[in-house]
Amino acid sequence: MDQNLLLNTLTLLLTMLIFWRSIILRKRSVKQATLIKEQSKSLEEIQTQLNTNTESREREEHFQKNLQQAEMTTELQKSRSSFVHQRNSQRPPERYAYARSMFRSGMAANEISSALKMSHAEITQLLKLSSLCGTDEQFKNDKDTLSLA
Repeated sequence: MDQNLLLNTLTLLLTMLIFWRSIILRKRSVKQATLIKEQSKSLEEIQTQLNTNTESREREEHFQKNLQQAEMTTELQKSRSSFVHQRNSQRPPERYAYARSMFRSGMAANEISSALKMSHAEITQLLKLSSLCGTDEQFKNDKDTLSLA
């Protein structure tokens, strides 16, 4: 009988130990399930924030792109208007001014090109451009000097 009692006591102790262990494991699994739920909520919030930030960033990039296009358009328009203003106020280079004045004094294109050490074609083009500008009547009338050789 002693052995039976001992065996029953041991069985009871092992059963209690297993029951106690199952309770501890159940508590752990409940804690882990709660932690997983909290993590999932946190991930969902982060995903929502990420989507919001992505939309905001896309709007900002779109705005920046439009702003750059507007700045470029403004700069191009400003460049055109300032170019027209500069074109009216710019003076020709000194050598070109000399060529025009030499031509006005009656020198031929050959003489001007050798005096200024410029090619005959360049002098001829310069004189033709001057005649097209309409600044000198003499350029319009002297077709001999302006003809390309």
